[in-house]
Amino acid sequence: MTSGYRSWEERDADVAKTKAETARIKAEAAAAAKAAETAAAATETSKLAEQLKQTKLRNQLSAVAEGAKDDKAARKAKRREQRDDDGTTFKILVNVVMALGLLAALPAQISYFLGLHHKTDKDAGPAWTLAPVPFFLELLAWVGVMGTRWAHRKGLPRWPFWLLTASLASIAGWINYAHGITEFGPVAGYALAATSIIGPLLAEVRQFLETKAAEDGRDLKQRARDRRAAREKAKVDDARREVEKTEDEKRRRLFPNEFEEFERIMAAYPTGGISRTVAWERAWDTMHALPLAVTAGSMAVREVARAAIDSLLQDAGRSPESVAVDLFLTQAFNSNGGDDGTTGTPTESPSGGPAGGGSRARSRKAPEGPEALGRKGKQRSGRTSTKTPERPLDPAHIEKVRKLAEALGDVDRLSARKVREVIGGGSNEYAVRLRNHVKSNPASNARPNAD
Repeated sequence: MTSGYRSWEERDADVAKTKAETARIKAEAAAAAKAAETAAAATETSKLAEQLKQTKLRNQLSAVAEGAKDDKAARKAKRREQRDDDGTTFKILVNVVMALGLLAALPAQISYFLGLHHKTDKDAGPAWTLAPVPFFLELLAWVGVMGTRWAHRKGLPRWPFWLLTASLASIAGWINYAHGITEFGPVAGYALAATSIIGPLLAEVRQFLETKAAEDGRDLKQRARDRRAAREKAKVDDARREVEKTEDEKRRRLFPNEFEEFERIMAAYPTGGISRTVAWERAWDTMHALPLAVTAGSMAVREVARAAIDSLLQDAGRSPESVAVDLFLTQAFNSNGGDDGTTGTPTESPSGGPAGGGSRARSRKAPEGPEALGRKGKQRSGRTSTKTPERPLDPAHIEKVRKLAEALGDVDRLSARKVREVIGGGSNEYAVRLRNHVKSNPASNARPNAD
């Protein structure tokens, strides 16, 4: 008999072992549960991926089906458009109408002609000898129709066949109307007449349209574009005609003689043979022998103005060339357009008056008489002696002459004429003193005293 006694150490070890085993079992159970959850999630993901793939495939199949349906509809629309453009449906309907007309007209005419007999024949049978007459009458109109088609192919005139078709169809229609109204009443008479006339008439219309289509190969879109272009061109032409009308009214009012000559030239040329502009220029040249818009009167006014300007420049000691050079040098040296300098104080020009020659300078001191202008190139003074003192050299003039020398490259190239031009005119003595001063003092900036 073994003893059942166990020590505390053994008991603690068993408890620890049991706990460890329990923890292991729990861990394994948790791992198994997590693995199962992961497997379930993977299965669900695979399922969703498969559903998404199938959905994409279904959408693609649907798109392909819709595309095929659209392509089929587009092909049908294209064929329908082509049939409409070629007039296929119209041609088929014309053939159907002609066939129905023949089927309606022939039996009525055959019965009518077979029933004809001599008045003395009481029990006469069918008039078989008249049986070909209905076919003859109905085919007469189609002779003209076929003649029109042949003329179209050969490029011959078609109007004789139109007259032939109308005449023969009218004969067949009148016969149908006559026996139809006698046997069946007015409605039947009109209907039978229509069966003999409408068919050939539609055939001629179809042939006419085919001829026009052969002459004009444009499609529907091109014809629409051409119509729009024609409307726009018509608007432009209308606007141009309105402008020309207004222009003619002004010319007739302002230049009656010239406008009469213009109309004569336009009438002498064939339509479109000469433009309005050229005709008006010729009319003006004929009447004035001068450039357009220039008359003897306007030239006289211009010469008077030119003489006044020349007189003004001569009185001021200037020349047109010096004015042109002054303007050029003013722009070249960035001058302010006058001799005022940086302070804005007006200085005197070489001619003795305020620099710049503007209306404001003149208005500050208007001349009181011929003596107020003073001698050319001299400073105006109040003394009445025959000799005026030399006025001081203007620093602004000295600076301009120095810049001119720098532009020329050498002071020895300075001349009195060039100095006068750069300072805007003046006396030759003043220009010589300016030139000599710049030559002797090329770098001097001080204001000189009177020489």
